[in-house]
Amino acid sequence: MKSISLPMLVLLIVASAGAQQFEPTKLAGRGNGVFFAVPFGAAREVAATAQDLATSRDRQWQFLTFAQIGAATADVQTTMYNFHHCPSCTEIGVSRYIVGRHPDMHKYVVSGVIEIAVEVVAAHYMRHHGPTEKWYWRPIWMLPQTISLYGHLHSSFRNISPIARCDPSGRNCF
Repeated sequence: MKSISLPMLVLLIVASAGAQQFEPTKLAGRGNGVFFAVPFGAAREVAATAQDLATSRDRQWQFLTFAQIGAATADVQTTMYNFHHCPSCTEIGVSRYIVGRHPDMHKYVVSGVIEIAVEVVAAHYMRHHGPTEKWYWRPIWMLPQTISLYGHLHSSFRNISPIARCDPSGRNCF
């Protein structure tokens, strides 16, 4: 009897100690972390995007990202050149609603960083979290960055054309 009582005592203590670890009940209609799920998910995606960009894990996406940054930089440079050499010039694109008719460099930099960051994270999310086995989904991840790339390149070439048509005094630009 004594040989069985010691293992039984150990099992009783272990069972009662395990019974003391309980999970609190959840209130109806409330999940854990529902309020913070979207911001934390977005923060995780931004961190994964930055890590993939820094470590060169995805060459196609990285090439498209650098091309988009280059096109946006060319667009800003040609626009600012026109504004400095043509006082009567104004911003006529969709960006005039964001940066104004006569923007300066810091407005372009802030809006450009926000625009490119949102599009880069969206393309990264679409590339890695979409139904990649579907044939139609493979090129869709490129759409946000490709549309932006086209827009900035088109604006850059449109901005270059008045430079050739301005007189040296900066008047009669168009």
